[in-house]
Amino acid sequence: MPTRSTGPAPDPMKMFSGFRRALPVLALGMLAACSGGEGFVNRTADDYCTLSDRSTLFLIDRTTTFDAGDQTRLMESLGSVVDHLETGDRIIIATISDHYSNTKRLANACKPGCPAASGLMDEIAGSCSTMKAKQDSQQFAATLAGSLREIVNTAEDASGSDIIRTLGHWTGNSSAKPYTQIVVYSDMLENSDMISWANFAAMDEDQLMSVVREHGAEAHTQGTGVRIIGYGRLHDKARSPLPAELDAKLRSFWMRYFRDGGGQAEFSAQIDG
Repeated sequence: MPTRSTGPAPDPMKMFSGFRRALPVLALGMLAACSGGEGFVNRTADDYCTLSDRSTLFLIDRTTTFDAGDQTRLMESLGSVVDHLETGDRIIIATISDHYSNTKRLANACKPGCPAASGLMDEIAGSCSTMKAKQDSQQFAATLAGSLREIVNTAEDASGSDIIRTLGHWTGNSSAKPYTQIVVYSDMLENSDMISWANFAAMDEDQLMSVVREHGAEAHTQGTGVRIIGYGRLHDKARSPLPAELDAKLRSFWMRYFRDGGGQAEFSAQIDG
């Protein structure tokens, strides 16, 4: 039986031509629907900070003389910390000096990068410039390296080391969100007008914590992981190893100090993972 004709067949080329003309309109519609003014745009370095609420405080004791081994451990530890930061994570690098008021912030930046696309719409509507993120990453690394260039080669000529109050200074705001992690590069030998080295070595743990509380120098480290590197040697010219009994006593105090603030401390030769 012959088929019934319903008119000329549609021209496929005309169909695709119409689709092509509609694509720009469709794309604009999808961009409006996906971004809606809420897509991430990396206009400035501070924009990356909106991508994460994680933060790392890296404290470097300037009253400790760095030998070649110390310099290597410090640089490699910082490199490992930076490598493990995720996009948007903040890192603050600051110093420990003879008095907490002399602490200096060497760097305060968030790791650049574009957030991972969650689907096709994000791929189409994404506003983050990967090229700018790459440039910002290079600047981020250069800034961190530059902040350490001078201090790893020179030590402060300081008669004291105000470690406890410096930690209290950087973590003592109980209303602020605690750091995700803290790294302290120091021999951890307190010698300040609050607690002299002689008293620090002689007083028991409860006595030391009583002095800390009297001066309001507690650390607020709720949920914070603390890594201590560079520990284990005296502050003499020969950098002699700590006697075993004193070593254990000081380790116990520092673990108590951070634990009372809500954190968990561990001692490491360096950070490599």
